[in-house]
Amino acid sequence: MKHHLTALAVLAFAASVAACDDGADYDDAPPPPPVVEEPMAPSAEDVAAEAAAEAPAPSPPVDALPPDERSSEETVQPESETLFY
Repeated sequence: MKHHLTALAVLAFAASVAACDDGADYDDAPPPPPVVEEPMAPSAEDVAAEAAAEAPAPSPPVDALPPDERSSEETVQPESETLFY
């Protein structure tokens, strides 16, 4: 009787394994979206070269300006006699 129960257990196990899904239903899934290749960004060296080509000429340093030779009284006087009301 023990052998019959063991055989019955083995057959039940085999039937349960056979009843498992074998992946055939996965064919109904929609395909993944296509891979879209984005354009490559320019390299840092290319961007730096373009920025250097478009950069404005450097302004002269502040030390290069001529010194102000006016007296303190002249600096507070307006350049014209126009009065603003």
